[in-house]
Amino acid sequence: MSKKRLLSAAIGLCLLTLQLVAQPKPERFSPREYARELETYIVQQACLTPSEAEAFFPLFHELRDKQRAINWQILEIKKQKPTPDNTNKDYYNRLNKINDLIIEAAELEGEYYRKMCKVISAQKVYNAILSEDKFHRRMLKRFSHQEAPKNNSKK
Repeated sequence: MSKKRLLSAAIGLCLLTLQLVAQPKPERFSPREYARELETYIVQQACLTPSEAEAFFPLFHELRDKQRAINWQILEIKKQKPTPDNTNKDYYNRLNKINDLIIEAAELEGEYYRKMCKVISAQKVYNAILSEDKFHRRMLKRFSHQEAPKNNSKK
């Protein structure tokens, strides 16, 4: 009788292992794939022609790269560890640096919007920017549904 139980347990364990191995692996994030999907979505939603897309996307990506660099600078300032000898003026200076970078990013955005409006209509630029925002919201929803919460404990 015990041999049958042992054999049943071993078979059950093998079947369970096979079932776990057969589970699909979660998708890894690919920046290139994300950018390709973003471009496709913007082209469809903003009704860009191929020639308009060819003129728009280099400016669009250049703007986003420059904004990303500014955001990294802001992050670096925020990550600076305070020391016991930091004064109120030191914190004020950090806040001013962050504010200056935020203003720089906004001015950069305005500059690039003007450049974009020279190559495609302002309406299409506006629709492209709205489409980008919509795309990011959709992706956040998609990624949040894929990942299970790591910590379910209540505080």
